[in-house]
Amino acid sequence: MNGPAISSQTLATKKEGYRHDVPAHAGLLRLKGPVLGFGGYIGRALTDAIFPRKCRACGAYWPHGSQSSSSHVDHNPDLQAGDHGLCNIFHRVALPFLCSDCLTSFEPVRSPLCERCGVMFKSPVGEDHLCSDCLRQPGAFRRARAAGVYSGALMELVHQLKYRACFVLLDPLGQLLQESFQLHWLPGEIDMVLPIPLHARRWRQRGFNQAQMLVDAWARAEGRSTRDECRFPKARDIFVRSRPTAPQTGLGKPERRRNIRGAFKVVDRAAVKGRSILLVDDVYTTGATAEEAARELKENGAEAVDVFTIARTMPTLDRMGRKENGLVNNEFEGRE
Repeated sequence: MNGPAISSQTLATKKEGYRHDVPAHAGLLRLKGPVLGFGGYIGRALTDAIFPRKCRACGAYWPHGSQSSSSHVDHNPDLQAGDHGLCNIFHRVALPFLCSDCLTSFEPVRSPLCERCGVMFKSPVGEDHLCSDCLRQPGAFRRARAAGVYSGALMELVHQLKYRACFVLLDPLGQLLQESFQLHWLPGEIDMVLPIPLHARRWRQRGFNQAQMLVDAWARAEGRSTRDECRFPKARDIFVRSRPTAPQTGLGKPERRRNIRGAFKVVDRAAVKGRSILLVDDVYTTGATAEEAARELKENGAEAVDVFTIARTMPTLDRMGRKENGLVNNEFEGRE
């Protein structure tokens, strides 16, 4: 089942609104000096009473200035152990959008994990190694990584972006991608970043490709132009979705692979030949989409293909708390 159809006019209105999602009174919060005396205190109290912040995940309201990134991360060793700094990154970029409880619901992808597909192992002890699936069938892509587990507030932020066109989340999620990328890849290891393409029919229904928008936001976080920089090329001139596919919802891994088979096409072989390419998407589920996209790129001359997503489902873990944290919206669960 697809997300709600959005007309180009509605999309433009939503995009404009979300990009200017900071209310006019926000300037009051930045006043310094003498204003932040008794009058400043009264002003802040009035602001909190009339315009409280609303958590993008659970919908709770909280007053401005009631939380700080250091209070949630720097003094909590449990959030730092083994996460390679991912918790610090997430808390910093998501701080303006989430309440304290939802900030702490973020679960980073931690070692030990599969060296190739990035799935976390049940035991928290041990070295990274290949999982049984990757040992049996190595596949086309070299390795896949994600910033966090697809649960809690991170899952809800992805839903807000993908199904409700909440574009105010693009820049923080793009920054999360940009900073998390540096934890997993060496400088110069990736030549080109491409989003998983969306078929034209699905694009008309949804109005946008969230993977492309995340790549654009990443490029902005790096201060690069998405058109002029070779690392962030105009993706539709290189790699496209050549045929529509049925929704992957409810399909097992074999069915997903059959459904997506032959769905991608390289339209500029010279652009990918000999290049190390990073495919970007919002969520890694079974890897069927990433595998098929990587296969097409490799068959057309790509040297190596890696995969990077905002979030990843973790079938090996039975502790993601999707029913416990109250953040799951079943309307969206499992949709492609």
